[in-house]
Amino acid sequence: MQQADLMLTTAQIGMALAGFASLVTLLRRPSPRSDARLNEIRFRSMMELSLTLAAFSLLPFIPAELRLSESASWRLASSVYSLAALLFLVHSVRRNRRLMSRVRVAGGVTTALLAVCVTVWLALALNGLGAFAGLESGVYFAALFVHFLGAAFFFIRLLYGAFPREEP
Repeated sequence: MQQADLMLTTAQIGMALAGFASLVTLLRRPSPRSDARLNEIRFRSMMELSLTLAAFSLLPFIPAELRLSESASWRLASSVYSLAALLFLVHSVRRNRRLMSRVRVAGGVTTALLAVCVTVWLALALNGLGAFAGLESGVYFAALFVHFLGAAFFFIRLLYGAFPREEP
C-alpha cells in the first residue's frame, strides 16, 4: 500500500487530538456561563471522532494484508467506514435529543455537521459499492480528511471553552 506513511501519520494525529482533548477537559476551569451538557457532547464527539480517525486510518491495512486486491481493499474498508459513519450519525442525533432535548444543539453549526456526516457516509457507501472505480483510495482519503476536520473542529471548540471569560 503506497499510502502507508500517510495513513500511519493520520492515525497518530487522531490519537494526539484525543490525548490533548482529554488534558484540556481535565485541566480547564469551568465557566459559569458554559452549559455542561453541551460541553459533554463536544467532548464525547471529539473523543469518538479522534479515536475512530485513528482506527479508520489503519483499517485499509487489514484487507491488504489478507491479499485482497488494492481496489477490493479500499472498497471493503469504505464499506466498514460507511457503516460506522451511519452509526455515528444515528448515535449523535439520539445523544443530542437525550441530553439537550433537541437535535440541533448549536443551530446552524449542528445542521452543517450533520450534513457533512451524511455526505461522508454516502460517499463511502458508494465507494464500497464500486461507484468510484479507480478512485477508491482518493474517496477514502477525502473521507478521512473530512473526518479529521470534524475532530479538529470539536478540539478547537473544547480549547476555546477552556479560556476564562470575562463577565460584563
